[in-house]
Amino acid sequence: MKTPWLSLTLLIATSTVARADLTLVQDTLLNGVRSRTTMWVKGDKMRTDNDTTSTVILDAATGDMTTLVHEQKMIIVNNTKQLAELAAQAAGAKPVELSETKLTATGQIEKVDGYDCEIVLSENQGMVVKMWIAKDDPNGDLLREELKGLSKLAAPGAAKTPEVPGIALKTEYEQQGLKFTTQLVSIHSGPVSASQFEIPSGYKAP
Repeated sequence: MKTPWLSLTLLIATSTVARADLTLVQDTLLNGVRSRTTMWVKGDKMRTDNDTTSTVILDAATGDMTTLVHEQKMIIVNNTKQLAELAAQAAGAKPVELSETKLTATGQIEKVDGYDCEIVLSENQGMVVKMWIAKDDPNGDLLREELKGLSKLAAPGAAKTPEVPGIALKTEYEQQGLKFTTQLVSIHSGPVSASQFEIPSGYKAP
């Protein structure tokens, strides 16, 4: 299930290049069970940890996406660029028109962690995500510019995302009949060690 990718992607606006390393932490609530996702970004590389169960490392330059399943010490490698090419071939080599996300401002204001947030609805292919967008975060302008650089790390074929007017502190959506609530715990810029993107010893392909 691609829940962490979806909810973290909702923090991202579009175009430009990240100028600093980033670390993001968010909690997801599903049926009363809370889990934590941490993302590290350094240059063209992004690592996402889902609690302690799995890790996904993406290299935007090469398209390599490596999944680490920690309990089994298993490694699964895919290439997003190759997968996109195969999808294009299956479609008859015709250009694939990417779906576009529609944003609707509701005009409603609610507080999240002490910040005034405007509720914005994001809709793509029938899926609606409710977002609480903070516009008065004192670090918002800086972080928003850096987050825009994450758009280049999205897998080919990802939905076109319009620029979000702020930082999404909270989201709610349903997927496969399940309701997810996510909330941003922390986000900051600062040095991220290159070792975060190395494959641990002892991990093997199935």
